[in-house]
Amino acid sequence: MKNFIEELLRVNDKFEENTKKGMSDINIFEALGVEYKENYHSKFIAYLIDPHGDHYQEFFANEFLKKLGRYTKAGKFKNLTAHDIERVETEACVKDNRRIDILISLKDKRYIIIENKLYAKDQPNQLKDYIKYIREKGKNIDDFHENILTIYLHKNEDTEPSKYSLGTRNGFKINDDLIYDSNDKKMSFYLKMDYKWIKEWINACIGVCENKVKNNEIDKKFKNDMQNVIFTLNQYKNILEWYVTDEYVARDYVLNFLKESKENLKNTKALYRYTKNKSDFKDVDNDKYKKAKEIVREKWDEICEELVNDFFNELEKEFEKERTICDEKWFGYKLDEKRVNYDWFDFYPKIYEDDNDVWPSVGVFFGKGDYDNFGLTFKMNYNEDKNKYEECLKCFQNSNIRNDNIRRSGDHYYYDVFENFNFKEKYAFAYWLINNHGNWMVEFSKILREFLDKNTIKDVLKKINNELKPNK
Repeated sequence: MKNFIEELLRVNDKFEENTKKGMSDINIFEALGVEYKENYHSKFIAYLIDPHGDHYQEFFANEFLKKLGRYTKAGKFKNLTAHDIERVETEACVKDNRRIDILISLKDKRYIIIENKLYAKDQPNQLKDYIKYIREKGKNIDDFHENILTIYLHKNEDTEPSKYSLGTRNGFKINDDLIYDSNDKKMSFYLKMDYKWIKEWINACIGVCENKVKNNEIDKKFKNDMQNVIFTLNQYKNILEWYVTDEYVARDYVLNFLKESKENLKNTKALYRYTKNKSDFKDVDNDKYKKAKEIVREKWDEICEELVNDFFNELEKEFEKERTICDEKWFGYKLDEKRVNYDWFDFYPKIYEDDNDVWPSVGVFFGKGDYDNFGLTFKMNYNEDKNKYEECLKCFQNSNIRNDNIRRSGDHYYYDVFENFNFKEKYAFAYWLINNHGNWMVEFSKILREFLDKNTIKDVLKKINNELKPNK
């Protein structure tokens, strides 16, 4: 502990020295809290592509379309320029209040559909409905599929649209660079895109701006405008590197030091939780102890937040491919609404992957304010068929019955009494993350298995499967 505190104080001195010299990771997107919000990413991307926006510049669209032409095999979407764009929309309304994230309408009835998936789960028939809607615009045109390019933008390089999105019944399918309907009719060209692709486009735009300045192509009275453009693009590029493509290490040396190993995290936890009287601190100078404790308290909430984000990122990676737990195959995904009293992560049985409007899931919950009250929920979900959803709720026990330490609350079961850890004390979930750092997936799988192995959960899942009869 003594060596840890000495090193912490040294790292903190270096950090404070550099901040006085001007070091900063300031970012307007992060300050506004929109770094994880899919619709804000869509809006900013669309804003740049739109040559009619009040940035007054066409090179954003030109660089996007030039890069697009190199990647797509769709002949009508090569050699495009900003002058080919008629309109760029976000949340373009289709039918039944469905909305295309970004819709680019080109001259000669050509359309680019961009479905942006940062954290949200695919919705039923999503891409199928979007393509069918655009097809109606050219139903009397032969080979109209050549006029549609559907782009699936996902933060993960190898994630493709699910069968759920392509259509649950009589669904579409992707083969190479084309999307076909259930009768093998060509419906649209297809391109998979990730956020590294977007970052490369942003980089190209920055390069264009910098060359314009370097080559004195910018009028003196507009140089500040161009510097603002460069600054804004770099701000967005930083957000992509920090939160989406995971390519950037923030320069908060203190935070990085506190998190860099399990031993450092445990020492950090001890400093945060305990007074000088604890035996760990008996050889530590009192003034140095006070300074170190002050540093840790200042960084504590940020440490907790980063650990939680790291945990759920790792959990999503682990359950991106099916995992078998208690004889059932499960998938998992992060939820995009990190709100108080809502689940942060959902698991659902593989048998509900493709063709169901109603499905059961297991949610991971904790109280964000103090990182306590960790628990798991078993709940029902639905998109349209509320009647079937309500029939499934009848499979649950009455709310006044409590078995296996599981209680019912409204439309879900809730479980927070675990065999090997008390998750109810303040910062309990953060302490669990620190104690099990480097072994999260193994230990969390035990918690999930403990829950799924309860007779209450096994019985309700069996009844729901019998009620819904999902494809297997």
